[in-house]
Amino acid sequence: MKRFLSVVMISLIITLLADSVLAWDIKSTLQRLVENSPLIITGKVTGVSSSLETEKKREVVYTYVTIETESILKGELEKPALTVKMLGGRLGSKGGWSEEWVPLDRDEEVLLFLHSKDQTNNIWEIKSISSKLSLVNINGIKHFDCSMLRTDEVSQYDTNSYFEEKVIIDRINGYILLNKGGK
Repeated sequence: MKRFLSVVMISLIITLLADSVLAWDIKSTLQRLVENSPLIITGKVTGVSSSLETEKKREVVYTYVTIETESILKGELEKPALTVKMLGGRLGSKGGWSEEWVPLDRDEEVLLFLHSKDQTNNIWEIKSISSKLSLVNINGIKHFDCSMLRTDEVSQYDTNSYFEEKVIIDRINGYILLNKGGK
């Protein structure tokens, strides 16, 4: 009986740990992102760099991405630029991957749903695989790539995953207004 309880406890612990790790991969809806993100911005990536840092007695690579904000849809910023810090990346011959790492490329235009990591230094983090929507130009019209949003959310718009910038921004503003009680 004691052995059985031990196996059950170990299984439960593994299941709980797996759920928290795998939660990153669960796509979110646009509405949930708006409700849970204290800062929502559009902007352009102006810099990407990596740094080797010591964490829990081991060296890990962090990627730092500088974003020049174009517009702030929700929240406040004191400066027009901010930094997104992510575990993972490459620095010389060292590197690491993390499920929390999201590819952001220099000159890429993005819509980001962010959470404060270090307010004093204006450092933010991404907490969901759905928290980055890239801006792409299709036939001269700006669209967001919504492929990382939950399917039921995307299906409200169309059968593909690219939606006009205005549609997504209007939908975000509608959710913000809804959360304020329609004021």
